[in-house]
Amino acid sequence: MAQHAFVTGSSHGLGAYLAARLAGEGWKVTGLGRRPESETPGTPGVDYIQADLSRSETVERIPALLGETPDLIVHNAVSYPPRGAQEVSLTELDDVFRVNALAPYRMTLDLLAAKPDAKFTSVIVVNSESMYHADRDSGVYAASKAALRVLTASLAEASRSRNAGVATLLLGPLADPDKVEQLRRVADSRGVDQAEITRIFLRKSNPDLVIEELIDFEACYRSVQYIAGLGRTANGMVCRLDGGSAGSLI
Repeated sequence: MAQHAFVTGSSHGLGAYLAARLAGEGWKVTGLGRRPESETPGTPGVDYIQADLSRSETVERIPALLGETPDLIVHNAVSYPPRGAQEVSLTELDDVFRVNALAPYRMTLDLLAAKPDAKFTSVIVVNSESMYHADRDSGVYAASKAALRVLTASLAEASRSRNAGVATLLLGPLADPDKVEQLRRVADSRGVDQAEITRIFLRKSNPDLVIEELIDFEACYRSVQYIAGLGRTANGMVCRLDGGSAGSLI
């Protein structure tokens, strides 16, 4: 029987890529995203659930929707504040923290509680190096990711005797299609090589970065494979795929 993977934030971007790669490797995949199914890639082998993780009722019904605790859980869903920090309402702040930190925490607790003792489940929480670089515009997002990191550590502690592994995949700047296209347009307008524009962008946006290219989705998938393959040994680990952008002492 194929192993079951559950990937949140799978309607587009990295989540869609991870879900598709897992399905291609023979996993039974359940994806969850906020977008309607008509706006998703519709990947063969991926059963899609349209749901909003900022809503309590969504989080509470996930175990029943899945029917079983998956062998692999990848928390990739993410939410950004819709406006500048001075204009964000308390309700919008709450939504960001729910999606980015509270929902994965609550879902993991519920899914592991429903898991048979003999079954091993690997939980991989995708996080961002942005939590180390908060400024006036990114503070809300960074704080939600910092909260996610702390909650993930507590989940790992709680999983020590639960036949589960809870790990963090810490990512730097990703080669998402929108960002790549934006850099291509800049390169074309200036008549220079796109790789050079990317290097300039990365050096300016994050001087601690020691790589000169965006992190591709396939590298993220291989990291997920690696962490899941470690089994219980991965419990509590932080796998940094961030080009050193979190700083030299982290």
